[in-house]
Amino acid sequence: MVAAARLHRAGERRKTGLTVIEGPHTLEEAVLGGGVIEVIFAHPDDEDARTLAAAHRLDLVEVDETALSRVAGTKTPRGPVAVIHIPSRPVAAASPGLLVAWSVGDPGNVGTLIRTAAAFGWGFGHGAGTADPWSPKVLRSGAGAHFRIGIEAFSGVDELTARGYSPLAAVVSGGIAPDRLAPGRYALLVGDEALGLPAEVVEASQDRVTITMPGGTESLNVAMAAGIIVYELAKPERQDGGRV
Repeated sequence: MVAAARLHRAGERRKTGLTVIEGPHTLEEAVLGGGVIEVIFAHPDDEDARTLAAAHRLDLVEVDETALSRVAGTKTPRGPVAVIHIPSRPVAAASPGLLVAWSVGDPGNVGTLIRTAAAFGWGFGHGAGTADPWSPKVLRSGAGAHFRIGIEAFSGVDELTARGYSPLAAVVSGGIAPDRLAPGRYALLVGDEALGLPAEVVEASQDRVTITMPGGTESLNVAMAAGIIVYELAKPERQDGGRV
């Protein structure tokens, strides 16, 4: 149990290749997605966890609320909590698009970006300075989406081009409106809310996109902005090669 609690440290996750997931929905998504479950910790009254563990022949350890909280890293965890092997999930070659977080340090935003990518059948990429997609905090925010799409690290924009994507940098001003972009297979790059994308990433991108905000708001939450743009790019009529 002590070893499981240590997985909230990035170094321990890198060393062991393990991480922690929390909640029945995320655990079920992990199991259905072919995740390798090391052990499940659950309260003795958690019948659903016991049923799931028995159905898939998974090891289950019954613990009290204090111990469950220690493993989950939260004061009021929503059990069960499981230790899993961090999967290697490359982005599918046929993925219609790729959402790439670059220098997005907030775990909640990264998890929501992964959920957004999964909602539209896109892959997810992460560049330098982005929160670890497999940290427990990001996994909580992702709500199981991690196990439905490919997730990869990228070190440069040129890697996206080599994979057949058109790099598209989201910028606060000066870009093309999402509904005016030509049909294409895009890798949408989004950055830190306060600082935006690194200048070198923007410069290396093929195009830039900006959300028009007539209300005068300076900027949107990065996950919200990404959702708006991906929704526009993923419209069926655009995929058919037509204009929206």
